Amino acid sequence: MRHGTPNFNGGRRHLLTVVGVCLAAAVLSQPLTAHADGGTAGFTIRIIEGSKGAAPKVDAKVADLKRELETLHQEFNSFSLVASHPLRLGVGQRQAVKLPDGADLAVQLLELVAGPPPRVRHQLELPKSRTVRSVAPGGRTLDVRPWGDKLIIICTAVDK
Repeated sequence: MRHGTPNFNGGRRHLLTVVGVCLAAAVLSQPLTAHADGGTAGFTIRIIEGSKGAAPKVDAKVADLKRELETLHQEFNSFSLVASHPLRLGVGQRQAVKLPDGADLAVQLLELVAGPPPRVRHQLELPKSRTVRSVAPGGRTLDVRPWGDKLIIICTAVDK
């Protein structure tokens, strides 16, 4: 090869590598959408009642949340599971569940975002509030709602 003459074989390989990397990055950064095979995500909504008891008590059905519940509110020390709602939503779908105080909690699946790590972007709607969250499968969030002299604690878990 003479000086100044481009090496088209090596250049072509380099160009194909660069194009391949760019295409892979573009595909991985795009949100997943619902396809014929279904872009869905599973959620488990647990409704927990927090109260002020004579002695601390955590229901065995929410024992996995004990640390978070105990540090959530210092004056509340008794926590019991009121209801558990498994949901499977497709992208764009919304489902509501009733809370003990009569209010509706709605969950809407907004999108599935490719990783790493993959994320499930969803919206939680309560009266007077709307929150968008992006949670990895296996992750969970807690929301607290006052209810007289008690608390309603909403644990939203994204299934693995």
